[in-house]
Amino acid sequence: MASKSTQFTVDVENTRHVSINIDSCKQLCEDAFLSSLTSSSMSAEKKKFSDFVSLIRGIVHHEHQTKRDALRKGFDASAGLMPKRRKESLKSDAKSPTEHERLSVQFVTQFCQMMATAEYTLLSATEWDLAMEEDFMFRLPMTIDWAKGGYDVSLLKEFLKKNPELKVGLPTFSERVLLFKRGVTTSTHGDLFIAEKIDLLLEYALKRPVGKVLRKAFGLGFGSSSSKGEESATAAGGPGRSGGKRKVSKIERKTLRRLMPTIASVLKNVHKKLELSEPTFKEVILLYREDKIDAAEAQFLNVPSGAGPLRLKSFQNVPMADLEMVFPGVKICAKFIDYLTNGITMVLVLFSLIWAFITGEALSERAMQLLTVAGGKLSASWANIQKSKANYAAQMSKEVMKKMDSSGFAVLASVSTDMEEQETKEMILAYAAMRGNKSGMTIEELDDRLEQALMDAFGIAVDFDVHGSVKKLVEEGLASKIPGDSGMYQVVPIEKALKKLDKKWDALFEYSSSSKGGGAGSSDKSVLDANAEEDPSKMERDLLLQLANADTERGKEALKLTKKMDELNEKIADASGSLRKVNWRYS
Repeated sequence: MASKSTQFTVDVENTRHVSINIDSCKQLCEDAFLSSLTSSSMSAEKKKFSDFVSLIRGIVHHEHQTKRDALRKGFDASAGLMPKRRKESLKSDAKSPTEHERLSVQFVTQFCQMMATAEYTLLSATEWDLAMEEDFMFRLPMTIDWAKGGYDVSLLKEFLKKNPELKVGLPTFSERVLLFKRGVTTSTHGDLFIAEKIDLLLEYALKRPVGKVLRKAFGLGFGSSSSKGEESATAAGGPGRSGGKRKVSKIERKTLRRLMPTIASVLKNVHKKLELSEPTFKEVILLYREDKIDAAEAQFLNVPSGAGPLRLKSFQNVPMADLEMVFPGVKICAKFIDYLTNGITMVLVLFSLIWAFITGEALSERAMQLLTVAGGKLSASWANIQKSKANYAAQMSKEVMKKMDSSGFAVLASVSTDMEEQETKEMILAYAAMRGNKSGMTIEELDDRLEQALMDAFGIAVDFDVHGSVKKLVEEGLASKIPGDSGMYQVVPIEKALKKLDKKWDALFEYSSSSKGGGAGSSDKSVLDANAEEDPSKMERDLLLQLANADTERGKEALKLTKKMDELNEKIADASGSLRKVNWRYS
């Protein structure tokens, strides 16, 4: 995401994630890319393309099986979910603290690779600064206690040490927690916002001027123009991360501060309904490790290193300006108006006490009554502030629960599926877009065609990973570069593509000496061939035994048929005798 922004817009990098499901991808391919076929061949083409998609899905799923298993093993070890050994003889299998740390770093590396395949990106320092500039719907003053918030530092610090290219441009808190995000949309909300306008008016009229005076006089940070300013910190590694320049879209950003930047504008709009909008991350995932094991959880976890368990948490539709509320260790502060109203009460009480001492009434009965009242007022004011903070914390918890999607292994399983589906969707979209174009297409033409089709059909702006998808098609033998300097690619016909994929699918498990077949129809022949190679005479004896068994079975069946024929003849004879009696009686 770029840091460039205007008064009411920000530039946001387009995601490479194709957010529609595979069935929608198939429908898009049929409508946008295969509709030029004649009606007589359309039905057959759909059937072939459906088989093409099924084969691609199956092959991709199988190829990622090893990655899924390694990720599950690494997560179980890092999260303390490995079963504890109970027998003394098996203690040698237990992981040492050093081995546990190595497995944890390895898991984080594998997890980041999976997130990249699923088209998630790490939050950069530039994006964090942009988020901290504003407030959206969650306008409570808060701070994140990075030092005492329960974050472990050693794991991610070691990970970034081994991957220094990732550290460049990340926020300083990335040694404690990694934030991944994917997809950007716009959140809107319309209301009068009376309470928020009063808070903003007090900020402009009192908080900022008083804060400016205190900063000059004592170097205090109270009353800064943004309550989040202290959180905006960029890593010393340099400018924002670069992974190739991506296409950007302008997202509307209308917050109260942008719509009403002055006291006059607040007073002018105090009775008007306002429409706010904010860039919103569709999906957010946090990865961090706790610094110690919770006492209540210790009996269920197995973490040899002594650190806490690794955590994965996912959230949906988080406004950029409210991003800090998803972090653990958030401390809620009372609003300026709470401090102001209760502060005025405290000042008046203290002033009354001082005045009593000045006038010599400090030890009188009236002064003692005043002192008692003052103590009660001070206690009540302090209790009101604490109550406000508790209410705000409950409000934040409620908002976080609304955004919370899943945690732990559920996050890992979901992203593993996304990784496979993303690769599948990229391949089938790229193949279908080039299908039927016998003259071939350049990378740029394919990119424009796919992105325009996704925008026309679903209204989503995607920076399609065209280079990666074409590379996968070439590796599978489904596409090739046309000789020459044209830079054009073409795909093989669907019939040839199906044969290639079917051959690869059949060859995933080879138990036959023959390179062909391997299906259910050739299983008996494969067994016989294998037996013949082992011992030809044994195969002959087995065949003779099978023939003898077959003769025995045929004999049994013939005996059963003979018995049935005898029973039938007896019934016919009885019926004939009965019939003769009937004829004699009525003759």
